[in-house]
Amino acid sequence: MRILLLISLLFFSHFGIAQQQGIRGQVFWLSGNQMPGPDKSKSPQQGVSREIHIYNAATQSDATYQDGFFTDIKTTFIKTVKSNTDGVFMVKLPVGKYSLFVKESGGLFANTFDGKGCINCISVTRRKYTWITIVVDYEAAY
Repeated sequence: MRILLLISLLFFSHFGIAQQQGIRGQVFWLSGNQMPGPDKSKSPQQGVSREIHIYNAATQSDATYQDGFFTDIKTTFIKTVKSNTDGVFMVKLPVGKYSLFVKESGGLFANTFDGKGCINCISVTRRKYTWITIVVDYEAAY
């Protein structure tokens, strides 16, 4: 029985069947005046093509932050994925906790933190694609 289980695991792992989890999401660009006011409607978010850099979960002490961008991430780099022209992306990943950064000309951008200081963290659980919405808004005024 154990041999059959081991052979099945090796077979499914080899053909990528065992890893059916990861991250799915969409990247949006938001800029300009977003302040509410009379007769003012918010501009809709636009999906945007960007490189998303994925690292093992990183806290603020694991990176250098300057002028709105991160550099020198000290946790392990996992991979880069690119969103399509609508901002949609999908990446297979092992179960774990990751930090996602959007590559911009000034550096790596992220603007959300969990209650423990983890930068743009997302958890991948077994056999599930976790959804994330990333809003690149460093040129927006709130």
